[in-house]
Amino acid sequence: MLALIAAIVATSCSNDGCIGNGSSIPLVAFYDYQTGEQGRVLGITVKGIGAPGDSLLADSTDVQQLYLPLQVSTSSSSFVFDFNIEGREPDTLTLNYEAVPYFLSNECGAMYLFNMKGSTVTHHVIDSVALPYPVINNEDKITIKIYI
Repeated sequence: MLALIAAIVATSCSNDGCIGNGSSIPLVAFYDYQTGEQGRVLGITVKGIGAPGDSLLADSTDVQQLYLPLQVSTSSSSFVFDFNIEGREPDTLTLNYEAVPYFLSNECGAMYLFNMKGSTVTHHVIDSVALPYPVINNEDKITIKIYI
């Protein structure tokens, strides 16, 4: 009887009903500022500033898209983008937001939503940044566009 109760409890807490990404992590894509076409950046290094643990997100690699994890204990997160172009300084992108706890469902549990308040960026290589969605949730879509 005890084994039957344990089996029922174990199956009622499964994640089978949870569809999609369980985390709200912004997805960045890179675009050509002149054509608006999405492209690939060669040899980029990206680091989080003030992030706990290892903040290296890309290490001299070629990327088309990249996830930038936001800190929930602060209202902003900053990242350094080093395009490894001789004579060009790295750019710093700061994202400003409000982290809001959100209960998704019994299957998926809780997560954070990020209400985007804006961004600032240096302009050594990056031309501009667009935040096409005011709220970053767990949908797997491009939420930050970086034009270079």
